[in-house]
Order: sequence, then structure tokens, then C-alpha cells
Amino acid sequence: MNAERLHIVAQTLRRELTDRGVVGKLQALVTACEAIGQRSDANTQQSFVAQRDNFFNAVTDVPSDSFTPSWRQVLTEMGGEKLFGASLKQQVKQILEENVSTLLVAHPLLRDILNKVEAFKSALDQLVASFGHFQIGSEILAPGEVEVALLIPRTAVDSKLSKFTDELRKMRFILNTFSELATGHADDLSIRTISSSSFMLYLAASPIVGSFVAKGVDFVVTQYKKILEIKKLQLEMERLELPNEISAKTKEHANTLMEAQIEKFAAELMTQYSAVGSKEDKNELELRVKLSLDMIANRVDRGFNIEVRIEPPKALPDETGKGSDIQNAVHTIQSARISMQYMRIEGPPILELPEKTETDMDNESRREGNEKHRKKGGTKSDTK
Repeated sequence: MNAERLHIVAQTLRRELTDRGVVGKLQALVTACEAIGQRSDANTQQSFVAQRDNFFNAVTDVPSDSFTPSWRQVLTEMGGEKLFGASLKQQVKQILEENVSTLLVAHPLLRDILNKVEAFKSALDQLVASFGHFQIGSEILAPGEVEVALLIPRTAVDSKLSKFTDELRKMRFILNTFSELATGHADDLSIRTISSSSFMLYLAASPIVGSFVAKGVDFVVTQYKKILEIKKLQLEMERLELPNEISAKTKEHANTLMEAQIEKFAAELMTQYSAVGSKEDKNELELRVKLSLDMIANRVDRGFNIEVRIEPPKALPDETGKGSDIQNAVHTIQSARISMQYMRIEGPPILELPEKTETDMDNESRREGNEKHRKKGGTKSDTK
């Protein structure tokens, strides 16, 4: 994993444990369980309920619950995925519910979790201190800076260079399309950092381009969450070994729903936001936008993630309406954050939306030009 990325994630986790007092409140709950197990009376029962509620409050709606996929990946690689937020709360809740009448039995189980959280907190303290000692920075964005992160699962490309470069080419097509939609021209985004555990690329983008990428991802993921119910149904049908025709119809229905929504959204984007002028260019760009959304949907279904984060500028420029544009970009990216949070995708892909790349479209355009030329009486050699 990237050292600077690890640094900022470690800082965030450490601050969460400290600000919420998670370790101390879990320790108080463990002590209350031990006390009520040894002597159950009104006082010990009241203390247990109070300490339980205090702990649950401390691990509810915490920053780690809203980590983006790339940050969640770092937390998983650190071995702490089960020691924070909703996951930690669920473990403790399950132990208490299973031992509601014998809390003395729950005591050692909770003590084991407490030991793990304490050890992780200690490791975080040492890690953050070491990063400071060796002057290793953290990937904190500067005011007004935007980052687009691409997470490509190794399994999706079989760790093969040819498949990986093909995915990068397609990702470039998607990002260039949104850049053209936002600004009227394609920007070749620069690379900030690369991580190799899962293939993660972090790219620098302008606020306006980042907001259009966030807008597209937000829409696709929101629609995909509806498709997830169909996907669960298909998995159940496969488990029950229902006829293949039924499963195929379900898959076709999911693709039809997603395709219809994408086509409608692409048209809306072109009507409301396109920076491209001519009608011919608009038609071509609308096709590219639709294809890009198709490609994003297919990849979300396969466990890919595209996320955008921005550090709001301290002061917004006033000239030529730029301040308003940047303010809108900040709002769009931050509003899309919920959709760009970690999603655990299970089962085989269900979406098979049509895909083309810039090269495919250029080849088609060239073939159409040749065909028109031949109909006018030209020869193939005339087009060379």
C-alpha cells in the first residue's frame, strides 16, 4: 500500500478511537459484564445498561463507516476492518444477545475483543509517531485539490498486464468523456500515486471535471443498488437450480432496466451541462457519455470502484463566476460521497451492457466515411 495513504488512514482511525473514547467505553462495558455476572442486582444491571448504551453510541455513525473503497481497502490490509464502527458494534451486540442471561460468559469474549482494539490502538499510536519521526507526509489534499481514485480488483484482470492496460485504456475513455462534457475538451489527468495490493490509481483532476465524474458515478451506483435486489434473486434461483431460461430472463430484465435509465440520464446531462457547441459534436458526445456510463455500471457490478474526493478551497474566486462553479463542484462531490462508499459485491456479474472504446468509435466513423464516399462514386483508395 502507499505510505502516504496509510498515514492519513492511520491518523483518521486513531482520531476516531480517541475522540469517541471507544477503548475506555468498551473497557467499562467489559467491567460491567463481569460485575453483573458476579452479583446481579439493580445497581449492576443499571450500570450494565448505561455502559452498553455508551459504547454503542461511541461506535455509531463514525468516520470509518463512511470510508471510500480505497480507504476501506487500506483498513482491511491493516487487519482492522472488524475493530471499528458498525462491524465492532455488531460483534459486541451479538455476544450480548447470545449471552443475555449469562453475562459472565460474555465477559471473556468481550475481553478478547477489547484486547484486540487496545493492541490496534497502540499500533496506530506507534505508526503515526513513526511517520512523524521519519517525516513521511500524509495524502491530505490541498485546498481546492481534487482526486479521482480508480480501484481495479486483481481478480478482474487476472493480474495480467495485457488485461490491466486494457482496463486503463477504458478508464481513460470514461474520464476523457466526462472531461469533455464538463469543459468541452479532454484532459489527460495526471497520476498522483499508485498502489499495487489491489490496483489503485489516484489521479489529479480539476474541481469541475471531478464533479462530473462524481455525478456519473453517483447516478450509476444509485441505480445499481436497485439492480442488487434482482442480482440476489438470480443467485437464489441458481441455488435452487431453476431452469436456465428463468435466470436468463432475470438477467435480461436487469440489463434492460439499467440501460433505459442510463440512456435517459445521458440525455439529461447533455441538455443541462454539455460544454460542447455543435449539434454533430453533441450527438457524438452523448453517445460517448452513454457508453461511459455503461462501462461504469459493468465495472461496479464486477467490484470496481471510482471515487472522487475534494478539499474545499479556503476562498473562492469571484471573477467570471468561477467561485460559483467551484462551489457547485464541491457540493456535487461531497453529496455523491455516500454513493461512493464501500460496497461488498457478491456473486457473478449480472450486467452485460454494450461497450465501445474511443478506438472502436473512431474505426466505426472511418468505416461510415468510407461507405459514404463509395456511394458517391469514390474508391477505397481515395480515402487513404
